[in-house]
Amino acid sequence: MRDASVGSAGSSGDIVDVDCLVVGAGVGGALLGLLLGRRGQRVVVVEASPSLRTGGADFLKPRGLRLIRDHGLMADLRSRGSLERSVIDFYHDGTPILLYDFTEHTETGHFVIVPYVETVGAILSGCKDLPNVDVRFGSRVVDIVATDEAVTEAMLDDGTKLRARTFVDSTGRSPLHAFVDPRVKALAPYPHVLRMATTKLTSSVAERNRLYFSSDGWFAYFYPLTYDSARLFVGVPRELDASVFESRDIDLTSHLESFVSDSRDVFPLIDAGAFLRAPISAFTCEQYHRGNVILMGGGAFACHPMTGQGMSYTMEDATILAGILAENDSGNLSRALGERYETRRSLHAELVSYGDRLARSYHDREAYQRVHHAGRHGGEL
Repeated sequence: MRDASVGSAGSSGDIVDVDCLVVGAGVGGALLGLLLGRRGQRVVVVEASPSLRTGGADFLKPRGLRLIRDHGLMADLRSRGSLERSVIDFYHDGTPILLYDFTEHTETGHFVIVPYVETVGAILSGCKDLPNVDVRFGSRVVDIVATDEAVTEAMLDDGTKLRARTFVDSTGRSPLHAFVDPRVKALAPYPHVLRMATTKLTSSVAERNRLYFSSDGWFAYFYPLTYDSARLFVGVPRELDASVFESRDIDLTSHLESFVSDSRDVFPLIDAGAFLRAPISAFTCEQYHRGNVILMGGGAFACHPMTGQGMSYTMEDATILAGILAENDSGNLSRALGERYETRRSLHAELVSYGDRLARSYHDREAYQRVHHAGRHGGEL
Protein backbone atom coordinates (compact mmCIF):
# COMPACT_ATOMS: atom_id res chain seq x y z
CA MET A 1 0.00 0.00 0.00
CA ARG A 2 1.23 3.48 -0.83
CA ASP A 3 0.45 6.65 1.08
CA ALA A 4 -1.62 9.15 -0.90
CA SER A 5 0.93 11.85 -0.20
CA VAL A 6 3.50 10.19 -2.47
CA GLY A 7 1.34 10.39 -5.57
CA SER A 8 -0.13 7.75 -7.87
CA ALA A 9 0.51 4.05 -7.47
CA GLY A 10 2.56 3.55 -10.58
CA SER A 11 4.30 5.30 -13.41
CA SER A 12 2.40 3.97 -16.41
CA GLY A 13 -1.03 2.85 -17.55
CA ASP A 14 -4.40 4.47 -18.08
CA ILE A 15 -6.21 6.35 -15.33
CA VAL A 16 -9.91 5.54 -15.07
CA ASP A 17 -12.37 7.44 -12.86
CA VAL A 18 -15.37 5.46 -11.60
CA ASP A 19 -17.89 5.54 -8.79
CA CYS A 20 -17.10 2.06 -7.51
CA LEU A 21 -14.45 -0.61 -7.98
CA VAL A 22 -15.62 -4.12 -7.07
CA VAL A 23 -13.07 -6.89 -6.59
CA GLY A 24 -14.48 -10.32 -7.39
CA ALA A 25 -17.07 -11.30 -10.00
CA GLY A 26 -18.74 -14.00 -7.94
CA VAL A 27 -22.43 -13.82 -7.20
CA GLY A 28 -22.06 -10.92 -4.75
CA GLY A 29 -19.67 -8.79 -6.77
CA ALA A 30 -21.57 -9.39 -10.00
CA LEU A 31 -24.91 -8.49 -8.42
CA LEU A 32 -23.50 -5.36 -6.80
CA GLY A 33 -22.09 -4.27 -10.16
CA LEU A 34 -25.43 -4.84 -11.85
CA LEU A 35 -27.49 -2.99 -9.25
CA LEU A 36 -25.11 -0.02 -9.09
CA GLY A 37 -25.06 0.10 -12.87
CA ARG A 38 -28.84 0.22 -13.01
CA ARG A 39 -28.68 3.24 -10.70
CA GLY A 40 -26.38 5.04 -13.10
CA GLN A 41 -23.15 4.42 -11.23
CA ARG A 42 -19.90 3.93 -13.15
CA VAL A 43 -18.59 0.54 -12.03
CA VAL A 44 -15.56 -1.62 -12.75
CA VAL A 45 -15.68 -5.25 -11.57
CA VAL A 46 -12.35 -7.09 -11.65
CA GLU A 47 -12.01 -10.86 -11.43
CA ALA A 48 -8.66 -12.63 -11.16
CA SER A 49 -9.93 -15.77 -12.90
CA PRO A 50 -9.73 -15.67 -16.71
CA SER A 51 -13.41 -16.61 -17.02
CA LEU A 52 -16.48 -17.30 -14.90
CA ARG A 53 -15.61 -19.39 -11.88
CA THR A 54 -17.32 -22.78 -11.82
CA GLY A 55 -16.77 -23.45 -8.12
CA GLY A 56 -19.57 -22.21 -5.92
CA ALA A 57 -22.94 -23.00 -4.42
CA ASP A 58 -25.60 -24.72 -6.53
CA PHE A 59 -28.50 -23.83 -4.22
CA LEU A 60 -30.79 -20.83 -4.12
CA LYS A 61 -33.08 -21.00 -1.12
CA PRO A 62 -36.13 -18.73 -0.66
CA ARG A 63 -34.09 -15.78 0.60
CA GLY A 64 -32.07 -15.73 -2.62
CA LEU A 65 -34.97 -16.64 -4.90
CA ARG A 66 -36.90 -13.57 -3.83
CA LEU A 67 -33.94 -11.39 -4.81
CA ILE A 68 -33.55 -13.11 -8.18
CA ARG A 69 -37.23 -12.40 -8.81
CA ASP A 70 -37.13 -8.83 -7.51
CA HIS A 71 -34.14 -7.99 -9.70
CA GLY A 72 -35.80 -9.36 -12.83
CA LEU A 73 -33.42 -12.29 -13.30
CA MET A 74 -35.77 -15.24 -12.86
CA ALA A 75 -36.61 -15.76 -16.54
CA ASP A 76 -32.92 -15.87 -17.47
CA LEU A 77 -32.17 -18.28 -14.65
CA ARG A 78 -34.98 -20.60 -15.73
CA SER A 79 -33.70 -20.55 -19.30
CA ARG A 80 -30.38 -21.86 -17.96
CA GLY A 81 -31.95 -25.08 -16.74
CA SER A 82 -32.65 -24.35 -13.08
CA LEU A 83 -34.46 -27.12 -11.22
CA GLU A 84 -37.19 -26.52 -8.64
CA ARG A 85 -37.18 -28.93 -5.69
CA SER A 86 -39.25 -29.00 -2.51
CA VAL A 87 -38.12 -31.95 -0.36
CA ILE A 88 -34.86 -33.13 1.21
CA ASP A 89 -34.68 -36.49 2.98
CA PHE A 90 -32.24 -36.91 5.88
CA TYR A 91 -30.86 -40.25 7.06
CA HIS A 92 -28.66 -41.47 9.89
CA ASP A 93 -26.93 -44.83 9.53
CA GLY A 94 -29.29 -45.58 6.64
CA THR A 95 -32.50 -44.89 8.58
CA PRO A 96 -34.72 -41.89 7.68
CA ILE A 97 -34.74 -39.30 10.47
CA LEU A 98 -36.24 -36.21 8.84
CA LEU A 99 -38.23 -35.22 5.76
CA TYR A 100 -37.84 -31.50 5.22
CA ASP A 101 -40.60 -30.09 3.00
CA PHE A 102 -40.18 -26.51 1.80
CA THR A 103 -43.93 -26.27 1.15
CA GLU A 104 -44.47 -26.56 4.91
CA HIS A 105 -41.71 -24.29 6.15
CA THR A 106 -41.27 -21.53 3.53
CA GLU A 107 -43.40 -19.02 1.66
CA THR A 108 -41.97 -19.93 -1.75
CA GLY A 109 -42.54 -23.64 -1.17
CA HIS A 110 -39.39 -24.69 -2.99
CA PHE A 111 -35.70 -24.09 -3.55
CA VAL A 112 -33.76 -24.03 -6.81
CA ILE A 113 -30.73 -25.99 -7.93
CA VAL A 114 -28.65 -24.47 -10.71
CA PRO A 115 -24.90 -24.62 -11.37
CA TYR A 116 -23.15 -21.68 -9.73
CA VAL A 117 -21.70 -20.58 -13.06
CA GLU A 118 -25.24 -20.18 -14.42
CA THR A 119 -26.39 -18.04 -11.51
CA VAL A 120 -23.44 -15.70 -11.97
CA GLY A 121 -23.91 -15.85 -15.73
CA ALA A 122 -27.52 -14.70 -15.43
CA ILE A 123 -26.42 -11.72 -13.34
CA LEU A 124 -23.56 -10.78 -15.65
CA SER A 125 -25.80 -11.04 -18.71
CA GLY A 126 -27.69 -8.10 -17.26
CA CYS A 127 -24.46 -6.14 -16.98
CA LYS A 128 -23.81 -6.50 -20.72
CA ASP A 129 -26.65 -4.07 -21.43
CA LEU A 130 -25.11 -1.41 -19.17
CA PRO A 131 -22.31 0.61 -20.82
CA ASN A 132 -21.40 2.06 -17.42
CA VAL A 133 -20.48 -1.39 -16.02
CA ASP A 134 -17.10 -2.80 -17.05
CA VAL A 135 -16.42 -6.42 -16.02
CA ARG A 136 -12.77 -7.42 -16.45
CA PHE A 137 -11.71 -11.06 -16.19
CA GLY A 138 -8.07 -12.00 -15.68
CA SER A 139 -7.54 -8.78 -13.75
CA ARG A 140 -6.56 -8.11 -10.15
CA VAL A 141 -5.66 -5.26 -7.81
CA VAL A 142 -1.95 -5.25 -7.00
CA ASP A 143 -1.60 -1.98 -5.07
CA ILE A 144 -3.62 0.84 -3.56
CA VAL A 145 -3.08 4.48 -2.65
CA ALA A 146 -4.53 5.37 0.74
CA THR A 147 -4.76 7.94 3.49
CA ASP A 148 -5.39 6.91 7.09
CA GLU A 149 -9.12 6.49 6.52
CA ALA A 150 -9.73 6.12 2.79
CA VAL A 151 -8.43 4.61 -0.42
CA THR A 152 -8.15 6.98 -3.35
CA GLU A 153 -6.74 4.79 -6.08
CA ALA A 154 -6.11 1.16 -7.00
CA MET A 155 -3.64 -0.23 -9.51
CA LEU A 156 -4.44 -3.28 -11.60
CA ASP A 157 -1.88 -5.81 -12.76
CA ASP A 158 -1.95 -4.37 -16.29
CA GLY A 159 -0.92 -0.95 -14.97
CA THR A 160 -4.38 0.62 -15.11
CA LYS A 161 -5.06 3.03 -12.25
CA LEU A 162 -8.61 3.24 -10.98
CA ARG A 163 -9.77 6.24 -8.98
CA ALA A 164 -13.07 5.54 -7.28
CA ARG A 165 -15.41 7.02 -4.69
CA THR A 166 -15.91 3.58 -3.11
CA PHE A 167 -14.07 0.25 -3.20
CA VAL A 168 -15.59 -3.17 -2.42
CA ASP A 169 -13.68 -6.41 -1.84
CA SER A 170 -15.72 -9.61 -2.09
CA THR A 171 -12.76 -12.01 -2.15
CA GLY A 172 -10.80 -11.51 1.06
CA ARG A 173 -7.56 -11.64 -0.92
CA SER A 174 -6.92 -8.12 -2.21
CA PRO A 175 -4.98 -5.17 -0.75
CA LEU A 176 -8.38 -3.61 -0.04
CA HIS A 177 -9.16 -6.35 2.46
CA ALA A 178 -5.84 -5.74 4.19
CA PHE A 179 -6.63 -2.02 4.38
CA VAL A 180 -9.85 -2.66 6.29
CA ASP A 181 -8.00 -5.00 8.68
CA PRO A 182 -11.31 -6.62 9.69
CA ARG A 183 -9.94 -8.86 12.48
CA VAL A 184 -11.06 -12.20 11.10
CA LYS A 185 -12.37 -14.67 13.68
CA ALA A 186 -12.00 -18.16 12.21
CA LEU A 187 -13.81 -21.11 13.74
CA ALA A 188 -11.93 -24.26 14.71
CA PRO A 189 -11.20 -26.57 11.75
CA TYR A 190 -13.87 -29.16 11.03
CA PRO A 191 -13.18 -32.83 11.72
CA HIS A 192 -14.14 -33.75 8.15
CA VAL A 193 -12.99 -33.10 4.60
CA LEU A 194 -15.55 -32.41 1.87
CA ARG A 195 -15.18 -33.90 -1.62
CA MET A 196 -17.34 -33.37 -4.71
CA ALA A 197 -17.92 -35.18 -8.00
CA THR A 198 -20.35 -34.89 -10.90
CA THR A 199 -21.90 -37.96 -12.54
CA LYS A 200 -24.80 -38.81 -14.80
CA LEU A 201 -28.23 -38.58 -13.20
CA THR A 202 -29.76 -41.72 -11.70
CA SER A 203 -33.41 -42.37 -10.90
CA SER A 204 -32.96 -42.17 -7.13
CA VAL A 205 -31.22 -38.80 -7.35
CA ALA A 206 -33.83 -37.48 -9.77
CA GLU A 207 -36.53 -38.59 -7.35
CA ARG A 208 -35.31 -36.84 -4.21
CA ASN A 209 -32.44 -34.89 -2.66
CA ARG A 210 -30.98 -37.20 0.00
CA LEU A 211 -28.52 -36.37 2.75
CA TYR A 212 -26.93 -39.24 4.69
CA PHE A 213 -24.97 -39.18 7.96
CA SER A 214 -23.17 -41.99 9.75
CA SER A 215 -22.17 -42.52 13.36
CA ASP A 216 -18.51 -42.79 12.36
CA GLY A 217 -18.37 -39.23 11.00
CA TRP A 218 -19.02 -39.78 7.28
CA PHE A 219 -21.76 -38.08 5.30
CA ALA A 220 -23.01 -37.98 1.72
CA TYR A 221 -25.34 -35.66 -0.17
CA PHE A 222 -26.72 -36.56 -3.61
CA TYR A 223 -28.82 -34.19 -5.72
CA PRO A 224 -29.57 -33.46 -9.40
CA LEU A 225 -27.48 -30.67 -10.90
CA THR A 226 -29.08 -30.54 -14.35
CA TYR A 227 -31.63 -32.63 -16.21
CA ASP A 228 -28.98 -35.27 -16.93
CA SER A 229 -26.26 -34.86 -14.29
CA ALA A 230 -25.97 -35.30 -10.53
CA ARG A 231 -23.75 -33.79 -7.85
CA LEU A 232 -22.25 -36.09 -5.25
CA PHE A 233 -20.80 -34.65 -2.06
CA VAL A 234 -18.96 -36.92 0.35
CA GLY A 235 -17.60 -35.97 3.76
CA VAL A 236 -14.99 -38.16 5.42
CA PRO A 237 -13.12 -37.81 8.72
CA ARG A 238 -10.06 -35.67 8.11
CA GLU A 239 -7.63 -38.38 9.21
CA LEU A 240 -9.06 -40.81 6.62
CA ASP A 241 -9.09 -38.53 3.58
CA ALA A 242 -5.73 -39.67 2.19
CA SER A 243 -6.58 -43.34 2.71
CA VAL A 244 -9.84 -42.93 0.79
CA PHE A 245 -8.87 -40.61 -2.05
CA GLU A 246 -5.10 -41.00 -2.44
CA SER A 247 -3.79 -44.43 -1.43
CA ARG A 248 -7.31 -45.96 -1.77
CA ASP A 249 -6.63 -48.25 1.18
CA ILE A 250 -10.25 -47.60 2.17
CA ASP A 251 -12.75 -48.33 -0.58
CA LEU A 252 -15.10 -45.37 -0.97
CA THR A 253 -18.01 -47.28 -2.46
CA SER A 254 -17.87 -50.04 0.14
CA HIS A 255 -18.02 -47.57 2.99
CA LEU A 256 -20.86 -45.58 1.43
CA GLU A 257 -22.80 -48.83 1.13
CA SER A 258 -22.72 -49.10 4.92
CA PHE A 259 -24.92 -46.04 5.48
CA VAL A 260 -26.41 -44.93 2.13
CA SER A 261 -29.68 -46.82 1.82
CA ASP A 262 -32.00 -45.29 -0.82
CA SER A 263 -29.49 -44.14 -3.45
CA ARG A 264 -27.84 -47.42 -4.30
CA ASP A 265 -28.05 -46.88 -8.05
CA VAL A 266 -25.31 -44.27 -7.58
CA PHE A 267 -22.71 -46.82 -6.43
CA PRO A 268 -21.69 -48.11 -9.90
CA LEU A 269 -20.89 -44.53 -10.94
CA ILE A 270 -18.60 -43.72 -8.03
CA ASP A 271 -14.92 -43.25 -8.82
CA ALA A 272 -12.79 -42.02 -5.93
CA GLY A 273 -10.40 -40.41 -8.41
CA ALA A 274 -13.16 -38.11 -9.68
CA PHE A 275 -13.81 -36.48 -6.32
CA LEU A 276 -12.27 -33.04 -5.96
CA ARG A 277 -11.68 -31.40 -2.63
CA ALA A 278 -14.22 -28.69 -1.83
CA PRO A 279 -13.03 -25.89 0.44
CA ILE A 280 -14.60 -25.51 3.87
CA SER A 281 -14.15 -22.41 5.95
CA ALA A 282 -16.19 -20.67 8.60
CA PHE A 283 -15.36 -17.21 9.89
CA THR A 284 -16.74 -13.83 10.80
CA CYS A 285 -15.15 -10.38 10.83
CA GLU A 286 -15.36 -7.70 13.49
CA GLN A 287 -15.85 -4.87 10.99
CA TYR A 288 -17.01 -4.64 7.39
CA HIS A 289 -15.69 -1.26 6.34
CA ARG A 290 -13.05 1.35 6.87
CA GLY A 291 -13.73 4.71 5.32
CA ASN A 292 -14.75 4.13 1.70
CA VAL A 293 -13.62 0.49 1.54
CA ILE A 294 -16.25 -2.18 2.18
CA LEU A 295 -16.08 -5.95 2.55
CA MET A 296 -18.73 -8.28 1.20
CA GLY A 297 -19.24 -11.98 0.48
CA GLY A 298 -16.12 -14.06 1.01
CA GLY A 299 -14.32 -10.96 2.17
CA ALA A 300 -16.71 -10.59 5.10
CA PHE A 301 -17.87 -14.02 6.28
CA ALA A 302 -18.10 -17.71 5.42
CA CYS A 303 -20.43 -20.43 6.66
CA HIS A 304 -20.21 -24.19 6.33
CA PRO A 305 -21.32 -25.00 2.75
CA MET A 306 -23.84 -27.59 3.94
CA THR A 307 -26.10 -24.78 5.20
CA GLY A 308 -26.85 -23.92 1.57
CA GLN A 309 -27.34 -20.29 2.60
CA GLY A 310 -24.13 -18.35 2.03
CA MET A 311 -24.98 -17.30 -1.51
CA SER A 312 -28.46 -16.08 -0.60
CA TYR A 313 -27.14 -13.97 2.28
CA THR A 314 -24.44 -12.47 0.05
CA MET A 315 -27.02 -11.51 -2.58
CA GLU A 316 -29.03 -9.79 0.14
CA ASP A 317 -25.89 -7.96 1.29
CA ALA A 318 -25.19 -6.79 -2.26
CA THR A 319 -28.73 -5.47 -2.59
CA ILE A 320 -28.48 -3.49 0.64
CA LEU A 321 -25.01 -2.22 -0.19
CA ALA A 322 -26.05 -1.04 -3.65
CA GLY A 323 -28.69 1.18 -2.09
CA ILE A 324 -26.26 2.63 0.42
CA LEU A 325 -23.54 3.38 -2.13
CA ALA A 326 -25.94 4.94 -4.63
CA GLU A 327 -27.83 7.06 -2.11
CA ASN A 328 -25.04 8.51 0.04
CA ASP A 329 -22.22 10.89 -0.76
CA SER A 330 -18.80 10.63 0.81
CA GLY A 331 -19.81 12.72 3.81
CA ASN A 332 -22.69 10.41 4.77
CA LEU A 333 -21.26 7.10 3.63
CA SER A 334 -19.60 5.87 6.81
CA ARG A 335 -22.64 6.66 8.96
CA ALA A 336 -24.98 4.92 6.50
CA LEU A 337 -22.74 1.86 6.39
CA GLY A 338 -22.69 1.72 10.17
CA GLU A 339 -26.47 1.94 10.43
CA ARG A 340 -27.52 -0.28 7.53
CA TYR A 341 -24.62 -2.56 6.60
CA GLU A 342 -22.48 -3.24 9.65
CA THR A 343 -25.65 -4.50 11.31
CA ARG A 344 -25.51 -7.46 8.92
CA ARG A 345 -22.66 -8.88 10.99
CA SER A 346 -25.01 -10.25 13.63
CA LEU A 347 -27.11 -12.06 11.02
CA HIS A 348 -24.01 -13.55 9.45
CA ALA A 349 -22.70 -14.61 12.86
CA GLU A 350 -25.97 -16.42 13.59
CA LEU A 351 -25.80 -18.25 10.24
CA VAL A 352 -22.15 -19.20 10.73
CA SER A 353 -22.90 -20.45 14.24
CA TYR A 354 -25.88 -22.48 13.03
CA GLY A 355 -23.85 -24.11 10.27
CA ASP A 356 -21.06 -24.83 12.72
CA ARG A 357 -23.39 -26.55 15.17
CA LEU A 358 -24.89 -28.64 12.38
CA ALA A 359 -21.51 -29.66 11.00
CA ARG A 360 -20.26 -30.81 14.38
CA SER A 361 -23.35 -32.94 15.04
CA TYR A 362 -23.43 -35.07 11.88
CA HIS A 363 -22.23 -38.17 13.72
CA ASP A 364 -24.86 -37.89 16.46
CA ARG A 365 -28.48 -38.44 15.42
CA GLU A 366 -30.08 -36.87 18.48
CA ALA A 367 -27.69 -33.92 18.51
CA TYR A 368 -28.38 -33.17 14.84
CA GLN A 369 -32.13 -33.27 15.36
CA ARG A 370 -31.79 -30.86 18.30
CA VAL A 371 -29.71 -28.40 16.27
CA HIS A 372 -31.75 -28.56 13.05
CA HIS A 373 -34.02 -25.50 12.82
CA ALA A 374 -36.86 -25.58 10.29
CA GLY A 375 -37.04 -21.84 9.67
CA ARG A 376 -33.32 -21.30 9.40
CA HIS A 377 -32.76 -24.37 7.25
CA GLY A 378 -35.37 -23.20 4.78
CA GLY A 379 -33.76 -19.81 4.45
CA GLU A 380 -36.59 -17.77 5.94
CA LEU A 381 -34.54 -16.54 8.92
